[in-house]
Amino acid sequence: MDLSNAVKYIYPDIDSLKDFEIWNNGPEPVLRPGAEAKGWVRYEIKPPEIDEQPVEGVHYRHGIDYNLLTEGEDYDLVERGPHIAVWNLDAPQPTEAELQVAWEAYQEAEANKPPVLTELEQLQQENLWLKAQNNALSERADFIEDLIAEMATQVYT
Repeated sequence: MDLSNAVKYIYPDIDSLKDFEIWNNGPEPVLRPGAEAKGWVRYEIKPPEIDEQPVEGVHYRHGIDYNLLTEGEDYDLVERGPHIAVWNLDAPQPTEAELQVAWEAYQEAEANKPPVLTELEQLQQENLWLKAQNNALSERADFIEDLIAEMATQVYT
């Protein structure tokens, strides 16, 4: 399923650059219960000034160091696939079921759409239409000419 087109089918006036973002981060680690104590690390960002208390986010941050953990025991790699990561609309974010229905409706609408012609095909189609129009005008002129000739023979006889 193409999430971006499904969301745009539900909300046609949406801007995919500012209203929502689709992310696909690939396999992401998911900690098992109790594993965060093993991998919890304090990363120094910058040392505090003299007589300054260290503040988290300014001087240090906490995080998980997956190099200290064992895959399969402490964490698993899980593939989420594409997902809506950012939603900046006041409208409710569509559920997975709504997105699936919208995707199927989008595919059906695209299948029923007339094919988009290239510039050359458009010019060829226009050329055929102009030739048909020219032939119709030429036949009409011939018909009018025949009428005038017949009327002239009626008047002069």
